[in-house]
Amino acid sequence: MKRVALTIGAAVLACMGWSEAQAKTDHTGWAVRICRGQSEASAIKIEVSDGKTKKLLINWHSDKRQTTFPVAGKLGSAASLTVIGDSEPPDGKVMMCILWKGAPAKTMKFNDLLEVTASQSDSDPSCSCPN
Repeated sequence: MKRVALTIGAAVLACMGWSEAQAKTDHTGWAVRICRGQSEASAIKIEVSDGKTKKLLINWHSDKRQTTFPVAGKLGSAASLTVIGDSEPPDGKVMMCILWKGAPAKTMKFNDLLEVTASQSDSDPSCSCPN
């Protein structure tokens, strides 16, 4: 019975466009979610920083199914996170959400380049990205 439930759960996650690993890590710290239906850019470069360390999170292309990207390592639990989004083409409309433990902390709306810092205590109910 347990194995059947796990298989059905994995199938549901796959239908939602989530991997089982993503579902397990999505609510543990920082993540960035691209709002696919509200973004027109064909590619988005996303970098993250805690003010000391800066790293590339993803070079996302619109043909990728995954839209939520957990931040790994020490940056994933930083007190605040700076996210830099850069769209291609430069006038491509983008909407993204910075998430802390699965809840929207900041919304990012831009047409070329935007840098936003969010802290763990921030809350932004205007972020309307679907799970």
